[in-house]
Amino acid sequence: MFRQALLGSKVARTLVPRSTARVLGRSGINLVPLRTYADRFDINKAENLEARRLKSLPKTQQWAQYFQTTEFKKMMTKYYVGMFAVLLIALYYYMNDKYKEEKHLKKIRRKYHEDRSSLSEYEFLKLKLTSGIKLKPREEKKFELYTKMRRELLKNGTLETLELYDPTPEDLEEWYSKQEVKKVVIAGVSEDSSDGLSGKAAVKTSTIEMLMEETPEGPLTNLTNPKIQPALDTTDLFDDIAAEYDDSLKWEERGILMGMRRKWLMNKAEGHVLEVACGTGRNIPYFNPLGKIDSITYMDSAPRMVEICQKKFREKYPNYRKAAFAVGKAENMDTLNPHQYDTVIEAFGLCAYEDPVKALRNMTRVLKPGGRLILLEHGRTHYDFLNNHLDFRSEKRMKTWGCRWNLDIGEIVEDAGLDITYEKHAHFGSTWMLICKRPEDPMRLDEKPFLKKLLGSKMNTVDRGDK
Repeated sequence: MFRQALLGSKVARTLVPRSTARVLGRSGINLVPLRTYADRFDINKAENLEARRLKSLPKTQQWAQYFQTTEFKKMMTKYYVGMFAVLLIALYYYMNDKYKEEKHLKKIRRKYHEDRSSLSEYEFLKLKLTSGIKLKPREEKKFELYTKMRRELLKNGTLETLELYDPTPEDLEEWYSKQEVKKVVIAGVSEDSSDGLSGKAAVKTSTIEMLMEETPEGPLTNLTNPKIQPALDTTDLFDDIAAEYDDSLKWEERGILMGMRRKWLMNKAEGHVLEVACGTGRNIPYFNPLGKIDSITYMDSAPRMVEICQKKFREKYPNYRKAAFAVGKAENMDTLNPHQYDTVIEAFGLCAYEDPVKALRNMTRVLKPGGRLILLEHGRTHYDFLNNHLDFRSEKRMKTWGCRWNLDIGEIVEDAGLDITYEKHAHFGSTWMLICKRPEDPMRLDEKPFLKKLLGSKMNTVDRGDK
């Protein structure tokens, strides 16, 4: 009996070889295990039950239970301490840079008060920008290039401290001439073209206008870009397409939600308003006769366009009597009496003018002191791939719509001598929404930065003086 009990125990089952167990099995001896104290009293029973319960839960509840454990809390404490240390290091470097920037800015302000003519071009642009004054398009490009030069000099150790950074335009030109050349693709230019562009990509040469697309001869502007179509008198073209103009454009504008931009344009108009290049009156649905507009005059060079515009307005607002309609070109507005309107608005008209710069100057001329010119335009963007598309389809666009949609709108506004008080872009930057004023006109309260608006302080003016 003892032998049989021994052979049936767990110890026997563990120690007896398999061959012996098979022999014993044929002899009728069964290795039945005996019950031990370990079977009767499970020491880890609670832990095992809890493990089985957790395993039966969904994964999300398992993670929720784990997040409440002491093990997880200890681990997260280490992570929090490490993250806080990294944050302190980053904050130190950030505040150190800000301190150096402020120290450099104090030096520039001191120079400005002592002798403003001694300011370098970089110092003038930096002071103007930090004073809350919006830089002009070419000034923004120039300042970005100065900033890039400063970062590189600080990075390679050539510039010891920020206060010593005071480059001249000649220094910038010399630095830029040593930079790696960059190629800018100009769509539609073949490798064997004879217009001076070598290959399909025009090589960018030494010039301070880094951010402008360029040819080997210099910056690619509205005057030098070979893909911008020659300016033409588009009056006859728009007269011919006036009848089907709305039907041809409505789905294109609906697809890109252009109605939102036209609504913005009309909401900004106030007082006595002149709309130049009104076309068939596509802004009329967004006109509010009970709003801030006292009167409105619609003007376009195409007589049939004006007729459709007038008919559309009278049908929608039959009782509104303070609306006038006129046929005329924006380039010929210099014959009108000056200072007549509080607001001049225009939507997608600069692309169709023979002389857009002169047109803008004439619009500014008829503005009252403190008046605003509000523009909704399409033009070049910051994305090369989109500019390439605009260039590629420029010829077809001009033939179909009389539209030079690849113009640089910022360049036109700057050439007209206007200051931009508000600028916003849509559709990857190709749609421009601008509010412009004369340089001598003061900023309005709603055009000031938030802090100056909150404190009621005046906008600073920065003038280099005679140098």
